[in-house]
Amino acid sequence: MQPSLEKLKEIIENGRKTKIEFNREQLLEELTGTVHLLLERTQWFRTIKIENKEQELKRFKDARKKDRDFKPEFEFQEFPYSRETLLEILEECRAGTDEIAGQHLESYGAEELTPEDLQELFTGILDEIELYIKLASNIDNEENWRNYSEEIWPMVDQETAGSSKQELKQIEKGKLRETLTPEQVKRMFEQEIARLGMNYGVETRKTAGCFNSPEEKTVVVAEGEKRERMYSKEEAEMVTVHELFHAVRAYNGFKAGEESGFSEILGLHTPFYDRAEEGGALYREKATGTMYDNKEFDYHLRLIAAYKLSQSDDFKKEFSSIAEELIQLGGTEGRALNLLARNREALRHHIYLSGYHDWKEIENKEKMLLGKVNKSWADRLWKEIEAEGMLREPEIGEEKLFDFTFKDSE
Repeated sequence: MQPSLEKLKEIIENGRKTKIEFNREQLLEELTGTVHLLLERTQWFRTIKIENKEQELKRFKDARKKDRDFKPEFEFQEFPYSRETLLEILEECRAGTDEIAGQHLESYGAEELTPEDLQELFTGILDEIELYIKLASNIDNEENWRNYSEEIWPMVDQETAGSSKQELKQIEKGKLRETLTPEQVKRMFEQEIARLGMNYGVETRKTAGCFNSPEEKTVVVAEGEKRERMYSKEEAEMVTVHELFHAVRAYNGFKAGEESGFSEILGLHTPFYDRAEEGGALYREKATGTMYDNKEFDYHLRLIAAYKLSQSDDFKKEFSSIAEELIQLGGTEGRALNLLARNREALRHHIYLSGYHDWKEIENKEKMLLGKVNKSWADRLWKEIEAEGMLREPEIGEEKLFDFTFKDSE
C-alpha cells in the first residue's frame, strides 16, 4: 500500500528509503496526492534562494564607487531534502503511472482521453519535478544551473532580446507614490475574487513578492521580509490582475473534473506550463489596462538580463559587465543585481514576455483557461470538453477575466 501522505512527508523530510505502491482502484487520486506533496517541497522557488543578496548589493555598490571589478559570492540555502530519496520516490511514481488503464478513465466517463494521454501527463509532471530537484540540489554548479534551467525554461533568441532592447528606449519610467499597505491590497484581491465568483483564499505573508499557491488554494500578498512593503495604486491594480490570473487557472483546473470525480491535477500542475502561465498573466495586464510604464520597462529588462546571462561563459567573471549594461539601459544598481541574482537562482525571467507573445497568437484563449496548461495540453484536453466527457469548460471564462477594468468596479 501507499504510505499515508503524512507518512510520506516524514519519509521525504527524514530522507528514509521506502517502497511506494499505489492502490489501483484509487490510482489517479493517489498519484495526484503524491504529486501535490512533491510540488509543495520541490518547486524551484521553495528550494532555491540566495541568502546574502543585501550584503552583495552593498559590496557591488562599493565596488562601483571605487571603480573596481566585482565578482559576486552568492550563498545559496542548503537543499533541505535527500536528493536520492526524492528521485527514488519519482521512480516509484513513474511505475505507478504505467499502471493507468482504461478502467480508470471509464469510471470518470472519459470520451477522448486515453490511458496513454494520462500516462504522458503524469510522466511529464514527474520529469519536470526531477529537473527541479536536480537544479536545486546542485545549484552551486554553474553548468548544472545553465543546463537544467534551459530544459525547464528554453531561452529566447537574439532577435527577441534585441526587440526588448529597442522597446526599452521608447519607455519613460515615472515616479510612483507608494501609499497602499499590504492589508489594503489584500482587500483589492478579495474584491476581485468576489467579482469573479471564486472560492479562493487570500493571505498576507512576510515575503518579498506576491504569489499564488495552488497547492494551498491561496493567493499571497507580500508584506515584505525585513520592512513593510508599500504599494503604489498602479502596482496594486497590476498585481491584483496578475496574481488572480494565476488563481483563476488553478480554480478552473480544480473545477474541470469536479462533476465527474476526476482528480484536481489540472489545477495543480501540468507539464512545463510556466511560460504559458506568466505570459497569460502579462496578457491580462495588457487587456485590462493595468500594465504601466515602469512595469513594462521591467519586463523588458528582465528578458535582457536572462538572455545576457544565458550567453555568458562565466557568471562571476561577466557579472559586472552585464550589470553595467542593465544600468546603462535604465535599471538601478539594486535592480540590476537583483535580476542577475534571481536569474542565477532560476534562469527564467524571459518567460513573461515570450509567453505574452505566445498568447497574442492564440485564437481560442478559452482553452488556455481550463487549468495550469500550456497550449499543447490545452488543445488535447479541450477535445475531452468538446466530447462532453469527464471535463467541463472553464468556470471563469475569457470574457469575465479579460473584459474588465478597475473603473468598472468603482
